[in-house]
Amino acid sequence: MSTSLHPIDIVILVVYLMSLAAVGVYFSRRQATLDEFFMARQSMTWLPVGLSLMAALDSAIDYLMQPSATIRYGLILVFGTTSWFVLYPWVARVTLPFYRRLNLYTAYEYLEARFDVRVRTLAAGIFIIWRLGWMATAIYVPCLAISAATGGSIPLAPMIVALGAIVTMYTALGGIQAVIWNDVMQFCVRFGGLAAVIWIAVSNVPGGVTEIWRVADAAGKTTLIAPVTGAAGGVWPHIVAFFQQPINVVSIMCSLLVGRMATYVGDQIMVQRLQTTKSLKDARKAFIVNALGDAIWMYALSFVGLAIFAYFEHRVLPPDFSTDKILPYFMSLTFPPGAVGLVIASIMAASLSSVDSAINSCTSVVVVDFYNRLVLGRQTRQGAATGEARHQVMVSRIATVGFGVAGTILAANVSRIGSLLEIANKLINAFTGPLFGIYLLAMFSKRATSGPVLAAGIAGSFVSYYVAYQTPIGFMWPSTFGLVATLAVGWSLTLLTGARASAEAQKLTWSAVVNAPVDALNPGASLVTWE
Repeated sequence: MSTSLHPIDIVILVVYLMSLAAVGVYFSRRQATLDEFFMARQSMTWLPVGLSLMAALDSAIDYLMQPSATIRYGLILVFGTTSWFVLYPWVARVTLPFYRRLNLYTAYEYLEARFDVRVRTLAAGIFIIWRLGWMATAIYVPCLAISAATGGSIPLAPMIVALGAIVTMYTALGGIQAVIWNDVMQFCVRFGGLAAVIWIAVSNVPGGVTEIWRVADAAGKTTLIAPVTGAAGGVWPHIVAFFQQPINVVSIMCSLLVGRMATYVGDQIMVQRLQTTKSLKDARKAFIVNALGDAIWMYALSFVGLAIFAYFEHRVLPPDFSTDKILPYFMSLTFPPGAVGLVIASIMAASLSSVDSAINSCTSVVVVDFYNRLVLGRQTRQGAATGEARHQVMVSRIATVGFGVAGTILAANVSRIGSLLEIANKLINAFTGPLFGIYLLAMFSKRATSGPVLAAGIAGSFVSYYVAYQTPIGFMWPSTFGLVATLAVGWSLTLLTGARASAEAQKLTWSAVVNAPVDALNPGASLVTWE
């Protein structure tokens, strides 16, 4: 591989990164309170929030991972887009009304009101570990793309440091408003780059779309069925072989449903973003924009994978070549000057829109759930004088820098885990199951109390880690096993101890919250009252 970036491509990348930094500087003057830094004063409309959600949750990991995984496993991965049909009633009827009524800064404040500060701290800690892994991978991926597109002439480490510094800077300065509006810009850049990839990929395969489908179908890449192999007689060997499969329809649906349902109830990125909207109606519209954008994104990237597969059918790849690098390598061979810069900017957009969201949300958790609650010993909504409010924003900016540095350091080491698809499910999504289990117990069990739930969350986290790193079970399963373990331990201990939540705690279950009378005089008030 002897390739390099054209000067036009370098100019495009520099202008793009400078534009991101400028947005952060612009919004920096408006961040005087935590409500402005984390909630944008609940002034955002549905369209920018919906575009921002899609930009935040579909990262550059997908940009390189989806074509690579399609080449390896075929179109079976796109079956996961059907999960949105299940998610809509869960989000529109369950989680959005619930959190709009609670009206809290973080999703974990609810857990203290429902249980105690120990459960709140555990859930907040799980979230931070989860998003640090996400952040590190999202910083690593565009650097991998640039390195592959230049034949390794630009080393990974300096790029990781530079990219981490830029995203940390504009997130620290501009808060959630800078994050959302940069995400909107990055949404446009990433889809513009994706359109260029599709056009050029089709143009470089003789016969176009028809030939791409013929080659993919002949190689078995268009089937949604993954036959179980390696089982020799008996039911148990078939069960073992099924769970050890790298990927199948059941594991895809379980992984996506657990991960996405957990995202809309226990992921501070999602809860915080939807809390910035003006109304519940706007929040529901934002979800639909997110779902449609994700479906189009995944189908388009899967098609890119098939097109690249057809392109390389009669060409020789370098020895020991990783399919995770195949998209930028394809770009370096076929794209004209300027197009490479646009697509790499698109990959960066997909990456940074995830990183800035993760940094801002992790910062909100540290400030609200750890600094204010554990260090200062108070709840955020108790209010603060003007000087104290500015101090809180300063603490938030320091925490933002800390998370940016931590994510950048971790980004230099994520490649040791395996392919991007394995990284996404082992490092990033493994802990969604335990987090989801904690919230299910809190929202829907009137008997659940802090002790059993705390033990359940710890047990579920251990199971997720063990399945991900210590067993031959397929890499799509850790979150599902973690969820099952959390619920099983929580319900079992609740029954064994005979525990029952107090009357005040029962008022914070889902049915009680969404059916509570609305205060017409103060509709923005929180249903959670602190001592």
